[in-house]
Order: sequence, then C-alpha cells, then structure tokens
Amino acid sequence: MEIFTMMNRKKGYNQVAYVRRSTDPVDPLLIGGRDGPVRIKTVTVTTKSGDKYEMPVDGNGKVPKEYIYARFLDESSGSKTGRPRSVAVDLATDARRVFDYPEKGFTPKELIETGWWQYPNESDIYGVDDTSMAGSLALMLEKAGRGVQESGKRIVLMMPEESAKRVWRILRDDFTASELKRAVKDGGLVIREGNPGKGAGGYYAGRFESSSVKTPLIVLGPNWDEDTLVHEFTHHLRQTDSTRGGVVRTPFRLNEKGERKSYYAGQESEYNSARNLEEAATVAEAATRTREPCGWPTGYYEHTPAHGNTLKERYAYDRELLAGDRPRKGRAAEKRVSSKFEDTSISHLRYYFPGSNAESYYKRRKSDGTLPVASKPARKTRSKPGSVPASVRPVAASANVRRYRRYRHRDPDPKTISGLRAFLPFIKPAIFMTAIFLACSFPIPRPSASGGSPP
Repeated sequence: MEIFTMMNRKKGYNQVAYVRRSTDPVDPLLIGGRDGPVRIKTVTVTTKSGDKYEMPVDGNGKVPKEYIYARFLDESSGSKTGRPRSVAVDLATDARRVFDYPEKGFTPKELIETGWWQYPNESDIYGVDDTSMAGSLALMLEKAGRGVQESGKRIVLMMPEESAKRVWRILRDDFTASELKRAVKDGGLVIREGNPGKGAGGYYAGRFESSSVKTPLIVLGPNWDEDTLVHEFTHHLRQTDSTRGGVVRTPFRLNEKGERKSYYAGQESEYNSARNLEEAATVAEAATRTREPCGWPTGYYEHTPAHGNTLKERYAYDRELLAGDRPRKGRAAEKRVSSKFEDTSISHLRYYFPGSNAESYYKRRKSDGTLPVASKPARKTRSKPGSVPASVRPVAASANVRRYRRYRHRDPDPKTISGLRAFLPFIKPAIFMTAIFLACSFPIPRPSASGGSPP
C-alpha cells in the first residue's frame, strides 16, 4: 500500500520551491464590534511539483494551531483520490508517520515538508489528529447522546478541559442532536478561547468564497457566558443549515457551496442592512434558546428604541416574548423566532449604517420574495403499521416487472464496447486458424489394409 501511495504522488510534492506573501479577505461577525472586512496574513507556498497552498501565518511567521485544526477538519480537501476524507477514520487509525508538534509551532515550509498539509490522512501530528485525541474526546463526551458524540468528532475545542466541558454542556442543552449534526455536515468547526478584539465578547468567521480557509471558527472572549456561545453557534447554523429559511437563515449571499460571497463598492447600504438583520435575528434566537436569562444583555439593545427605556428592559421584554418560562430548541426555536421576530425590540436594530434597520430590511426582502428558502430535510421512510415490507410483497405478473436483485445494474462501459468491436474482424480468422492447427496436431485414425481396426 505504501508503494502504491508513493507511485501516485507527484515528484517533489513535499519539496518547497518558493514562498510568497499574500492575504485572505474575511468578514467576521463580532458581538459589539463595528469591524468590517479584515485581511488574514497568509503565504502562498509553491512546491517543486507545481502545487500551490495558501496558508495563514501569525506575526512570527508560524501557522496558528487553529488553522492546522481547520485544515484537518476540512474533509473536502487534502485527499489524493479526490473523494472527501473522513475525520472519524483518521482519529481512529494509527498512522505510519507521526510528527511532534514543535514547541514554537510550524512554519509553512516545515509543514509542507512533512507532507501532512497536503494529505492529512496519510500521517498524524501529535495533539492534532493522532489516536490519543479520539480518547480524550470520548471522555469529554461520555455523558452526551450518540448523536452529539458523532458530531463532536468534527468540533475541536482549543481551551482548558473545564471550559471544554462547559461548552459541550451548553451545546447539548440548547441545541438538538439533529442541529449539531447539520452544523458539521459539510465540514468541522473550531471553537477556541481568545481575544476577539475591540472589546467584543466573541466572533464567528464562517466559510468565505474569497478565503482559502474553509473551516469556520468561533472565538470566545475571556468572560464568555452561555449567551455568547449560543449567539456565535447560532450564526454558524444560520449559514450552514440549508433546511432553514426566512428570518432564521442568514440574509447574506451564499454560493452553491454555502460560502459567503463578497460585496462590492457601492453596495455598502445593502451589506449593512443585511448585517443588521443577521445580528438582530441571531440575538432573538439566542434569547429563545438559553436556559438562563443573560446577566448583562448584548450592547445591541442600546440601538433598539422600542419596548423599554434601558438595555435591560428591552432584553427582558424580548426574553419574555420569545422564551417565557420555557426556552426552546430545534424547530420549535426556529418557529418561535419566525412568528415573533417583528414584535421584538431587537428587530428595530440599526447598528451598522448606512443601511436600513433589521425590521425594514426584513419586510422589504419578504415583499420582494428574496428571503432564503429552506430546502427539505432528508427523512427516513418508515413503513405504515400493518403494511407488508416490499421484500415480501408478491410481484405482479407482468413482463415489464423485474424481480428485486441484490446487485446493482450497471451499463457497459462505452469504451469497452468500442474496443471489442475493433477486434470483431479478427475473430473469425482466428477461429479458422485454431481449427486447422488442432486438425494438424491430432490426425484422424484410418483403418488398416487388412480391414481390421487400428491398434
């Protein structure tokens, strides 16, 4: 197997030819920040085989660990066969080559020379994707249900153990197993503690069409609480869950892969209006889901002049309207926000400008028929009570009805058929020559002169 793998690699796939500086434009969603698009410092590494890889770097020229995790969780890339990789299989399988994580981190050149960045499923890095990580995840998720455990294999938590347990408890209590599954259906998620910047409580950076990093990232500030985590995770669901629609789906433009498209010059008003709606709807859904009321409400309520004179009064009004004494999760939370959003205080949010407030922009999109439409979730078919399974039903007496076969029918390959046709002119002469050869090799016995049979 190792010989086959080496034969299929390009020569010089892990030998660096040169490195050039570049940048990645992204637009993180911050709690309480006015930041617009920012640029992540990156370098483009070109190997001697001609392949190019854009890799984020920090101020010291090292690849930040969260982006190494992001590369590992991006199952759609890093596979030699072109098919998606499996994070679960990688975590459960011992690799032949395992690399130590350097004390000061990897440079892009060092990471490319290991070959791990190109093909993460062919080697391991201690503390990132070796089999010990599966064991620590299992301990952390031992009290969670099976659905949460499966989703947890695609979520990396970069924080102390106590904080990680707190994150899993909140996700388990405030979201359903189906929601967690849909959250990582198209890739993983990295959640870490850190400095979100500019006094923000946290931020979410999803998948962007313009960025080379395709794994979403949530950063929680030092004093994060339940509302902070639920708010950022709701941002993630609003972008990644295609079964949502209307006000519970992100108003930003997405491509066919679910990646956010960029806005261009002259579209500032449209962009800021969409941001107002995105933040207002996310705040409303977080208020619907959290088990406990928020101790100090988000600063967005300072920009909603309705249903109260103070920040706390406006939040209390929305909390009572959306959650009451029974917080909701799953489809129940989505339906509650969809039916009550226009009655909330947060729907009047106009934090980003120039642009419309959230309610006005929502009504305009609704009247124009341009709100996102939910796709139908895949459902498992169940037989009705008393019905006969298809495997034992009688087959109709018709020449057009075929009995069920356990193998799948495949049409012949057109190239194979054309190849056989090319040999048809040679088949008849070959048969004739074979018959002559056999006749000459085995002569027919003849009677002897005395008339008796041959010996």
